[in-house]
Amino acid sequence: MKNQSVRLKNVKHPRARSARACPSPCGKYSRIAILILLGMLCVTLSTAAKPHEELTFEPIHFKPPVPEQRELSNGMKLYLLEDRELPLFNINGLIKTGSIYEPGDKVGLASIFASVMRTGGTVAREPDALNEELESMAASVEISMSAEYGGMNLSTLAEDIEKGLEIFADVLMHPAFREDKLELRKQQTIEGIRRRNDNPIQLAWRNFSALLYGKTHPFGRYSEIEGVESITVADLQAFHAKYYQPDNISLAITGDFDTETLIAQLEAVFAGWENREIEFPDVPLVENAPEPSVNYIFKDLNQTTMLIGHFGIKRTPDFPDYFALRVMNEILGEGGFTSRLMREVREKHGLAYMVGSLMQTSYYTNPGEWFAYSQTRADKTAEAIALIIDIVSNLRETPVPADELQRTKDSLTNSFVFQFDSSSQIAFQQMMLAFRGYAPDFLETFSDNIAKVTAEDVRQVAQKYLHPDALTIVTVGNKDSFDRPLSEFGEVNEIEIVRPEPPPAEPMPEANEADIAKAKEILAAAVEAHGGIEKLQAVKNFVMKRQTAANTPNGPMQIEEILSYLDPDKVRQDMNIPEIGEMSQIFDGESAFMKGQMGVQPLPPEVVNTYRDSVFRETIGLLTNLTLNDVPVQYAGTAEVNGTPASVILVTQPSGEMLRIFIGEETHYVVKMSFRETSQGVTANWETLFDDYRDVDGIHISHHIVQNVDGELFSETWVNDVMLNADVDASLFEE
Repeated sequence: MKNQSVRLKNVKHPRARSARACPSPCGKYSRIAILILLGMLCVTLSTAAKPHEELTFEPIHFKPPVPEQRELSNGMKLYLLEDRELPLFNINGLIKTGSIYEPGDKVGLASIFASVMRTGGTVAREPDALNEELESMAASVEISMSAEYGGMNLSTLAEDIEKGLEIFADVLMHPAFREDKLELRKQQTIEGIRRRNDNPIQLAWRNFSALLYGKTHPFGRYSEIEGVESITVADLQAFHAKYYQPDNISLAITGDFDTETLIAQLEAVFAGWENREIEFPDVPLVENAPEPSVNYIFKDLNQTTMLIGHFGIKRTPDFPDYFALRVMNEILGEGGFTSRLMREVREKHGLAYMVGSLMQTSYYTNPGEWFAYSQTRADKTAEAIALIIDIVSNLRETPVPADELQRTKDSLTNSFVFQFDSSSQIAFQQMMLAFRGYAPDFLETFSDNIAKVTAEDVRQVAQKYLHPDALTIVTVGNKDSFDRPLSEFGEVNEIEIVRPEPPPAEPMPEANEADIAKAKEILAAAVEAHGGIEKLQAVKNFVMKRQTAANTPNGPMQIEEILSYLDPDKVRQDMNIPEIGEMSQIFDGESAFMKGQMGVQPLPPEVVNTYRDSVFRETIGLLTNLTLNDVPVQYAGTAEVNGTPASVILVTQPSGEMLRIFIGEETHYVVKMSFRETSQGVTANWETLFDDYRDVDGIHISHHIVQNVDGELFSETWVNDVMLNADVDASLFEE
């Protein structure tokens, strides 16, 4: 059999010649994690005068280039900025739509729409053909969706502008919304719903928003399985027909182009796209703030995730307090390591690793959200809450010292200009300001307006917009480990989180004697190909050093790891993860736990089944077990794996889920396993592919492994070294 490799497109391996980066946009919940990484590192200098201290500098004068504004004959608005530094061409578009306009019984429709609008191809272009056409040009077309607007992007080489525009217009005007792509996206969304309670930050924020706005309001509701299942192709077509019209679209266009030539090309590709009147649904207004409340969500963790806040601000183009609020919240918690929350809660008192604050705004007459957030040791929960409330109160009562105020304003001003280091960022921001109704000179005057903020301004907006006596507190953790009861802060409301029921295990089909006999014959050939039963049986442990490239919500990640197995059912995975450091996950045959910088953390009991199944699937132990213990197996036909034929045999895993083992008909190696896995309420379809088999002490072991989840590439692993029957210390597998 040919050793064909399935490469993970979004991940670059050191041996690979090139790879395409595929960054993912930061969503609502991932932004918190990003905020804690921001800030300036304060360095204490000696008081002795130094030559550089006598230098003076002119203040920063930020004057970005102004895009030329034009309008097509169909009403489409353009923001054009020629930039011939590189032979590139880029479009970033906005359209007035968003999840706030989706029907209340089909929450999730907008994001599913955006995904399928791109993956479903167009009427004239099948999805694969569209992707291949873009790949051949090193171009991309993307569609996105947020709560309050939709996005669209074209990126291509300047020499391919004409073809790129034709494809871009085809996607916008004639999306196909194919049924199979819709069903795939719905299943992915449903699995996301099943796993959404796994992340305590998401869990806390989702319930915080629901408490403020109510579960039926567009800003407080969230998708459920029943609503997602009800979404049809007709729903997507209706959403497109209603909002995707040229006079509802703005395009920020930058790159190596001639303006007049480009406008003629745009008129041509969008010719015939007609406008219709759009009736935007009303967004309900939230008139009154909810009563202060203390809310608790049980999750068996040794740390507590908390959100402490209330409604934020209603932002309008002429909102008078915007700049003072920016300075205030930077001082409080959004300024990273220089903020008060970080200095007091984390550095001085050692109560949290992650802490900060966030002030969101809304543009549809409803207030946004303001809250302080923290992840704190469970036995310091009440202490951390009390300290955060004290810090908020102090900001209202005591003027900010002059040096802290100036440092904060300098930080905001200096970091602001780096948000516009490309022509595409500048054009997009100008388009967004116009989309929101802001003055064209907002960017130019930002630094001056920040500089005008006084200590009294900060105190006044803190008194006006921060209300420590009207807080909604949401905690996620285990109250049995708290230092003091939450009732200290008010009557406690326990929020019960209901996990969706996982589907029943897939049953094994009935087998006849011929299928059983053939399965045993195929299995015997596989055992011989991998080294023979005597050699396989002699392996009592092994250590595997490997490098894994994984797709994560924050983009591709390289992980160095050591995987250790100890006969018969123990496994340890030691990992070095960028920006996280070293951590270990261990299954000792009975329980699972994790070791890291935060100490030892037990993993949920339901994870144990997942580990038992993973140990069962380890190739050497699996072949040995199926041969010596007479585990029932049966033949299930043939299939192609990487273009070569493979026999399929079925076996039941310890969890009761069925495992499909694909054995190459030429090599008799195990080339693939597929199975369904349910963990913490989440059910996913996994596929593991094996190739690049090499001889290790007479046993053939795969040195290249690819894993797919629900049809999407998840990880790719390269094995660097394998040691059989190594000197493994059994204490490594103990808690």
